[in-house]
Amino acid sequence: MLALVLLKQMIGYRMDWDDMARPWLEAAPDLEVSFEEVLAALFDAAKLQPGEAVLDVGCGTGPTLLRAADAVGKGGQILGIDVAPPLIARARERVPANVDLVIGDAGTHPYPAQAFDAIIANFGIMFFEDNDAAFRNLRSAVKPGGRLVATFWSTPPENPWFAEPRKIVDQIVPNVPRPDPAGPGPMRFGDPSILSDILGRSGWAPEVQTLDLSLSPPGPADRVAELHMKVTIGMMLRGVDVDDATLAKIRSAIVAACQGYQNGDDIRVPARIHVVNAKAV
Repeated sequence: MLALVLLKQMIGYRMDWDDMARPWLEAAPDLEVSFEEVLAALFDAAKLQPGEAVLDVGCGTGPTLLRAADAVGKGGQILGIDVAPPLIARARERVPANVDLVIGDAGTHPYPAQAFDAIIANFGIMFFEDNDAAFRNLRSAVKPGGRLVATFWSTPPENPWFAEPRKIVDQIVPNVPRPDPAGPGPMRFGDPSILSDILGRSGWAPEVQTLDLSLSPPGPADRVAELHMKVTIGMMLRGVDVDDATLAKIRSAIVAACQGYQNGDDIRVPARIHVVNAKAV
């Protein structure tokens, strides 16, 4: 998951990937369930075909790899790339023979020229240090007429999955550092015209669709709160000195917020997601 690149930008020291990836690895099964509607939207837009060669940017632990490999069949080929070695190691345990994996920065990796029919990315394109250079590099990796299909978040107010935990942290822990909203981060392209402009000058003809979906993390609220404490809150508080009592207070507030989206044991959180479908020109 290239969201870990954001942490690298924020921390500024040599990354201990085993430590950084641990919460993502623990949370991966619940995260996959949570984002099923987003994953379905990605593949509905990508329309991968049997025999195609596909690059998966920010493949993480592999849910997109599995679906892509099934779509292209044994005659197709998938290359998954992610910056975090532990996530690639987990993906390697589950992918079929037509999937290759590489550890690296998807924006700067030296891909073979015109090797892919399509590039897919599920929340994987918002973390490049140099957007123009990254999307030009990806453009060089696709065949003429190839396509880039990616999901990315709309603005925080339209996505309580992020907005609720951020509000709670800001209320309980003063002066928590925030990343540059224009820099690498999940909400970087909340205004999709920013991405469209970048793609337009990088060799792509983009079209963006905005979807109102639901995130469905496995409930009940206590379980979802634990997911947030591992991942969302963990990212927000990385490097911040917070005692156990304060963490407990945050967790209680997260549980209460999650209960607002609970029906029985089911949790459904509204989400606004952009899907870009860009053709190489």
